[in-house]
Amino acid sequence: MTFEEYLDIVVQTVEKNAHPGNRTVTAAALGNLLRQAVPEENWKAFGKRTLHELLADPKLEGRLSIVSTDKGALAVSLLAAASPSDAPAIETFNPLRKSIWEAFVLAAPAGRRFMNRRSGAIRVALDLAPTPADEWVEIRPIEMEAQREWARAFLQGAEGQRFPDAEQTLEAESWHPHPFFQALRVADEAAARQWNKFRSAKVSSVVKDWLTQHALRLDFGFQVARVEREEGVEATQSQDLLPSFDPEETRRVILLAVASLPLEKLLEIPIPASLLLSALSKAKAR
Repeated sequence: MTFEEYLDIVVQTVEKNAHPGNRTVTAAALGNLLRQAVPEENWKAFGKRTLHELLADPKLEGRLSIVSTDKGALAVSLLAAASPSDAPAIETFNPLRKSIWEAFVLAAPAGRRFMNRRSGAIRVALDLAPTPADEWVEIRPIEMEAQREWARAFLQGAEGQRFPDAEQTLEAESWHPHPFFQALRVADEAAARQWNKFRSAKVSSVVKDWLTQHALRLDFGFQVARVEREEGVEATQSQDLLPSFDPEETRRVILLAVASLPLEKLLEIPIPASLLLSALSKAKAR
């Protein structure tokens, strides 16, 4: 994920969570929302020691403003120029996990790339699939030629705007997105941001289709709140422990595990009402 893409997520987070009246979000709330939206990245990864330092970055000028609430708390205000109504409609996706973005997009390191079916772990720069091979799915990086075509489509969709320098990069024998982005950025900062969103949406679509094709969990590719992800992984690991038992032994192990749960956890288990009523009736009969 580039710094510009992270800043786009910051602005989108403010857009989605700003108070309707004053179009602001407190800095404390924004920090928590960003951790939930992008658990594998934070502002420190981009050289910003604090959230305030991130929000003061010149690249956010004209998009967000640092203000204070009536009670003196630090807050962030969405400026009119950053309103989603002023920007072209682009399909948005949950941010991709950093390792997934790198595996699908980056040319380096050389070698084959794989994802583990059980855990979603990524292995790169390999000659052969890790063992056991049937637990790993190979990732085919998105070719630069495909991304070049995305760039052409983006320019064709820029109604009434021409970016000659960016167009010229498309004629290079060995094309790369970075010179294209830089040419857009020099010509129009907003266009460069839109290209980042456009490209991210394309990559996300490819990843989503790939995960679906191989019957893999979507959260292996897309970032979710850390707690949700850990709970999902824990559930998967629990299921993986049981298949070695016969049905009766599996039933016994599950009942022992349930019996050890505290009452508040037992109440969270979804049990059909008919079974509860039947059990209640039997308990009264005793």
